[in-house]
Amino acid sequence: MSTRATKVTLAAVAISTLAWVDPLFVLLITLGPVVSGVVAGVYGVDSRTMALVWFLAGLLMLVSDLVINNEDVAFHAGVAVVTAGIAAGAAWLGRRVRSARSPQPSAS
Repeated sequence: MSTRATKVTLAAVAISTLAWVDPLFVLLITLGPVVSGVVAGVYGVDSRTMALVWFLAGLLMLVSDLVINNEDVAFHAGVAVVTAGIAAGAAWLGRRVRSARSPQPSAS
């Protein structure tokens, strides 16, 4: 397994595990994709990678909730899609911030 795949998998597992902490759940799925996306984008992470992390985390939430509680399948499928889109957009914004802050080459 590649380094990128390992990092994506570990991040998704961490996010889906944190989703089981009820007081964190709403903040996790509302602010998590935005904050992690912008920060990752500033550090140069591709928006597709962030989308993959959040989509995989949503699918892991879906599977774990299906196995344990046998419910909320449609909700978690929606969470997977929406958070992936938000994280991708936030990462794109973070990359724009990074490129705006980097020095422009002079045309001397």
